[in-house]
Amino acid sequence: MRIAVAAVVATPFASPAQAIAATTAAITAADLRTRLYLIADDSLRGRLAGTAGDSVATAYIASELARAGLEPAGENGGWFQAVHFSDRGKEPAVPARNVIGLLRGSDPVLRNEYVVVSAHNDHVGVARQPVDHDALRVTNFAAAMRKRGVPAAAAQAWASHALDSIRALRAPRQDSIFNGADDDGSGTVSLLEIAEAMASMPNKPKRSILFISHTAEEEGLYGSGWFTEHPTVPRDSLVAELDMDMVGRGSAADVEHGGPTYLELIGTRRLSTELGDVAEKVNAQEPMPFAFNYAFDKPGDREQYYCRADHYSYARFGIPSINFSRGDHPDYHEVTDEPQYIDYDAMARVAGLVRDLAFTLANLDHRVAIDHARQKDPYAACVQ
Repeated sequence: MRIAVAAVVATPFASPAQAIAATTAAITAADLRTRLYLIADDSLRGRLAGTAGDSVATAYIASELARAGLEPAGENGGWFQAVHFSDRGKEPAVPARNVIGLLRGSDPVLRNEYVVVSAHNDHVGVARQPVDHDALRVTNFAAAMRKRGVPAAAAQAWASHALDSIRALRAPRQDSIFNGADDDGSGTVSLLEIAEAMASMPNKPKRSILFISHTAEEEGLYGSGWFTEHPTVPRDSLVAELDMDMVGRGSAADVEHGGPTYLELIGTRRLSTELGDVAEKVNAQEPMPFAFNYAFDKPGDREQYYCRADHYSYARFGIPSINFSRGDHPDYHEVTDEPQYIDYDAMARVAGLVRDLAFTLANLDHRVAIDHARQKDPYAACVQ
């Protein structure tokens, strides 16, 4: 497969003046870009859970949910839920925290049931040693080409040409910060756009929507696990959960068989056939429907994605859940996962789909039916 040099050559970062521009009530690529250049800025130092950088990120998330008009739904009437790491022997210097906002439903009875929309706010911090950003990115893309069957000589020739083209534009640059623009800055800013859009609707959904920005996903689903074990609303009132993780890439250069309609779904029918059917129906009504890829949801899949994202923390308690992703790519968990490589138009369409699915689920006259057995012990090891 051929990957154009343009896919690797970076575009300039937005300036601080651009980054603080106001957002609108609509879900737009421009608003997502504005938000992501804040969330994935070097100043947040990779948003490692329990660090000052992630505390800045969660403060921003809470302020934006408040600005959109949501109600706080965390601990003690606030926006946050502290997540503890007691099994590690000591707590982090800065408290790790989930951010929880509520869009209250319009129906006096159904408003006591909740559809959860989630993403995780943390990433993996800072590398021990800086690396050459552009050389690393070219090397990783060349490796991905070889995995897809491109002969080694052709991949190496492409890499040499790509790096020469970049060097003609700029000198080597050292980088040590894992900014996590796609993982999961993309899901985080999509959550904020969905919250802002739904809060502006003149007709609110019948059920309430809980917007939860989980911390410590990268530590082993700690934040989502903490919430489902210590929920701030009754656990049995959670009717479904929609999780977004890495929804900002998905091009043919990033993912095999990728493109503008590529979208991976995990967990969709594991508990509820109806949830999957509703998701398919809502998607079909979108202006540009996605082509859902269920391949990584198959039992026994070697990637084990079903066990590796925050939706599983809900599924283990019998709550129907879907994880949305535009797929793994060569910048995954690298310092090269940065905002200039994001497909903002496609990300806006993912956010629109999740908004519409959340609204539909919240307006059903019944909870989605659970017709598959949940795991007997929610604390047992996950099985893909």
